[in-house]
Amino acid sequence: MLVRRPWPGSSPFLPTVMTMAGAALFTATLAPDAARATSRPRTSHAQAARAGTGRAHALRQAVSTVACGGSQTVAYSPGLTTGPQEITIHGTSTLTRCASSADPNITAAWSTFHATGRLSCVSGKYSGTRKVVWNNGRTSTMSFSSVVSVDGDRSVAAVKGTVTDGEFRGRKWSAAFTMFASRPRNCATRAGLPTIAGRLLLTVGSTVPVISTPPLSRPTRR
Repeated sequence: MLVRRPWPGSSPFLPTVMTMAGAALFTATLAPDAARATSRPRTSHAQAARAGTGRAHALRQAVSTVACGGSQTVAYSPGLTTGPQEITIHGTSTLTRCASSADPNITAAWSTFHATGRLSCVSGKYSGTRKVVWNNGRTSTMSFSSVVSVDGDRSVAAVKGTVTDGEFRGRKWSAAFTMFASRPRNCATRAGLPTIAGRLLLTVGSTVPVISTPPLSRPTRR
């Protein structure tokens, strides 16, 4: 049997050293790829749980409402008559019966509003801005438009709008103000009806999402 001997003057351990060096070089070549693979972003269970909680919170916020009942006093300048005319309106409201699925601590509110429009004791339209101070210390600024119509002997103002700032921002709101149950005699006078006090029902609900949850981060393919 033939036995291959080492090259004269060479070390018998040279093949082993070369083999080890080759393995080290191969490992060093793969190391950056391994580091890149391990450094790629991954979505942890905690991140997924937080994102799911955020989406659930957004859903609760989207369907939550607050409903209030109370009274409202409105001043008209000039006074309301049987014929439509351009009128400036100022009003104050006291809401003492509030229930909220968004914040159970909301039980009452105080409100003021300013509007302009063309209306009479029995019809008309006006638009303006309302500010509500909730008993939790927060405020809402609301834009709105209103239509006055007659329901039997009652004159009712139907209000619709959007919360533009503060608490419940981005949500729709509506209200119904019973101006009077029977037409006052002042409506038929030249000076008209300067003030009205009646029942107000106000509801804030949302059909517009107000909290967006960013999508889960995913590894980027390379």
